[in-house]
Amino acid sequence: IPTANWGGGHFAAWQASDPEYRFFPGDSIDVTVHSAPELSRVALIGPDGRVSLPLLANVMVADRTDHEIANVIADAYARSVLVSPIVEVRRAALGPQNIIVGGEVNSPGLVALTGPVGALEAVMLAGGFQNSAARGKVVVLRRMPGGGLMMRTADVSDALRGRGNVDELQLRRHDIVFVPRSTIAEINVFVEQYVTGIIPLDQAFSYAIANEINN
Repeated sequence: IPTANWGGGHFAAWQASDPEYRFFPGDSIDVTVHSAPELSRVALIGPDGRVSLPLLANVMVADRTDHEIANVIADAYARSVLVSPIVEVRRAALGPQNIIVGGEVNSPGLVALTGPVGALEAVMLAGGFQNSAARGKVVVLRRMPGGGLMMRTADVSDALRGRGNVDELQLRRHDIVFVPRSTIAEINVFVEQYVTGIIPLDQAFSYAIANEINN
């Protein structure tokens, strides 16, 4: 994976493409077993990333796409009770769509996504910049499906001066927004303290980071 080096920290190159949706604890999936309709149902993904399904022990589905989950469930049924099961999975409902805002903001922690939100809007939802903040650029961290950490900066200086030019980056569930005091190198300390080594970045981890940066 291509990386960028920022003040000693290594990050994967930013990928702007919109990946397939991956399910997390708190989401619900609609499982249809076409070869055995009586087994079909809507299932909630628990805090441990598993769902409870008829005739199966709890199945791990977190951090997988709908097609991947369907294959996992079909394989589980094939090993136990069904011959060549045909399984389809669709999104039933989404759990909390939160991002994390840390650094030099007045109310660091979880911020709920209720619609399209950019980096500047995220900072304002977290109480705005502290006087100690470097207001020109905001750092955005995002996990890749394979676990790598991507980083980019969003330039919000023109928007803050009322020039109307806003960075067009749209934040996604579990993104981390970090407002440094002075230099971009500060992000490395933040990553080492709260992010490194914790995979996948899921809702439980979001609450853990939010708790840490609030205390």
